[in-house]
Amino acid sequence: MNPNNKTLCATCSGLLPENKWRPRPINEWREVILSKVYKYENNDTDPRYAIFSNVAYNLQYLEYLHKCLEEQYLTSVIRSQLVKTFTLTSSQIIECLLYIKLLDMKVNESEIWEFSRALKIAEQKNAYGLGPMFYKNELKKIKELRNKVHLQTSEGIADADYAVFAKIEVLNEVKKILFSFIQKCLSLPTPTMNEVFYFLLPLEDYLHSRKD
Repeated sequence: MNPNNKTLCATCSGLLPENKWRPRPINEWREVILSKVYKYENNDTDPRYAIFSNVAYNLQYLEYLHKCLEEQYLTSVIRSQLVKTFTLTSSQIIECLLYIKLLDMKVNESEIWEFSRALKIAEQKNAYGLGPMFYKNELKKIKELRNKVHLQTSEGIADADYAVFAKIEVLNEVKKILFSFIQKCLSLPTPTMNEVFYFLLPLEDYLHSRKD
């Protein structure tokens, strides 16, 4: 292995610690997200600190999943499951950020605990200024894919996880939706988004995956 390549594998990376891939630290994710969405106390006395910490944990996890899909040698079934996990995690981040925004807009917590209901109210109030078409198209698509968490919903083999999440286009669509959502929420310029959220940029191909 080229010693200049960063890798998930500690053995393959050699003894030089700088060659071992690591995701962005949680504290940095908190700074990226929390400081731009909500004024908070940087300790557990603020209940929203824990909520935004969950967003930070899941962003770091997406960064890791992206690395797996980009670099790991995967079977196509495992790859599809990783795409499903990427999709579900993305929807959770969207749900959480909408939840916080709607609370700030004085919506009762009991009205937005369910994702479908929260999306409907967020669309009515145009939370984050996303616009009606973004809610009706992009976020509706995320909601439909999210519903695949229920394994019993498949009506046939063509609707099973493998078939739904196998195509790279699905992953890239999810990445694009979350990228756009976060950019609108945080009001970040595209160059900054490309640098910080590089793992939401599209993959051209699954270079290290098998077909079986």
